[in-house]
Amino acid sequence: MKKISNNKIDRIEKTHNFTLPGLYRKLLIEMGFGEFGVDKSKDIYHPSEIRELYESFFDDPEELFNIYFPFGCDNETQELWIIDVKQEKAASIWHETVPEDWEDESWLTYENWVINFLPDNL
Repeated sequence: MKKISNNKIDRIEKTHNFTLPGLYRKLLIEMGFGEFGVDKSKDIYHPSEIRELYESFFDDPEELFNIYFPFGCDNETQELWIIDVKQEKAASIWHETVPEDWEDESWLTYENWVINFLPDNL
């Protein structure tokens, strides 16, 4: 995992013209991005990867970054890690669930999400 500084995150936001949710920013600073896990099956994305990976998931591309912010995945369980931007909460969502149904998922605070989905807090 590679941690990112606040200054570098600010530059990434300007370059890519979006604002990172505070939860994701905290995760990048404290834990970093990249593949991890015994078999590298888990991945916290670098912010520059997200648009290309997920824009096609949304009927309305404006929902990406503004309503929901995908930030990683667990390929073993086939779940996506998503932030509800307004609530600043995260969920692990089955990859075939469409964005229209994401609001019904179990949303967790940063601390609870880390405890539930990151092994030994990396």
